[in-house]
Amino acid sequence: MVRILLADSEPHIRWLLQEELEDEGYEVLVTSRGGEVVHLVDSFRPDVVVLEIRLDDMSGLETGRIVKGTRKKTRVVYYSHCRPPHDLSSWGGDDYVLKSPNLDRLKKVVHRLALAA
Repeated sequence: MVRILLADSEPHIRWLLQEELEDEGYEVLVTSRGGEVVHLVDSFRPDVVVLEIRLDDMSGLETGRIVKGTRKKTRVVYYSHCRPPHDLSSWGGDDYVLKSPNLDRLKKVVHRLALAA
């Protein structure tokens, strides 16, 4: 089963994304803190990490860089209201999705990255 580790500062967003991704058949673990992501990445071994840019304790960008440095095969997608840079690789991510009430784009990106993991 594909494992997704998701970090978002908004509780209702975490709940909604967890429900939607579990309905897609993924095993999903959620948190609001980048430090927890860093701690859990080795024990949970996610295929894909979905990170909001603004987390409760540290930047999602910093969290993503640590994840990519620790687990090279784990895919990182940033999910935020912020616009990405032109060169996403400078953020250490594999993809970027703007937050939207429509979750279809996020689901497609997660599915594609899960297949590549």
